[in-house]
This record gives sequence, C-alpha cells and structure tokens, in this order.
Amino acid sequence: MKSFSLLLAACVLSGCVDVGQVTLHPETTTGYFSGHRYRVEQCLEGVAASQRHLLQPDDPLPDGSHRFNLLNAQSEVVAWVEVGHFSAGQTSAQFYYGPNHPETKATISTMIARCGSMRD
Repeated sequence: MKSFSLLLAACVLSGCVDVGQVTLHPETTTGYFSGHRYRVEQCLEGVAASQRHLLQPDDPLPDGSHRFNLLNAQSEVVAWVEVGHFSAGQTSAQFYYGPNHPETKATISTMIARCGSMRD
C-alpha cells in the first residue's frame, strides 16, 4: 500500500511540470561566444528583448552553469537556455526548443549571431 501511495504521488507531481513549447524531445543548438558568461548573458537578454522575447532566470545547474527560460510575447516558454564557461575567455550556450517551431529557431539563430560577434 505504501508503494502505491508513492507511485500515485509521483504521477500527480509529474503532471505539474510545464514544458511549454519545448516538449519532451527538444531540438538543440549550441552557440560559442568570445566573452565572459555575465557579458554573454547580458547580450542574449538584450537580443531576446529586441525580438519581443524575455530571458527569465531559472535555478542554476550543479556545475555552476546558469539556466534560463526563453519566453515569447505571450509569456509561453519556447526554449530552455543553459549558459556556462567553455574555456578561457569563452562561454557556451545550449538552447533546447521544440521541433516544428521555426520562429523560435529563428530567434535563437539571431541571438547566437548577434552575440557571437561581440567582443569584451
């Protein structure tokens, strides 16, 4: 009976996770940037805003990487973003987004292109 209660609780709690448009099987894109993480995050946030999106902070990952939700103009989660240290003076950003969402892919491509050309 105790294991049934735990199983029931797990099923109820797992239904509370909102993956937004990302889905359980997202596509991924990685961007590499010359610059420290803080400056890259500022750039990504600015470009997202210019595309009518919001980069909303989420809980950090155990390795120290910062995690964000990318929200569209309707406040829907359209991508997850993980920004972390790549190498000396370089930062990487991993984008997870739903397949079949070309507008999200275009926004991410713009973010990578504009922030990839920044210099510290």
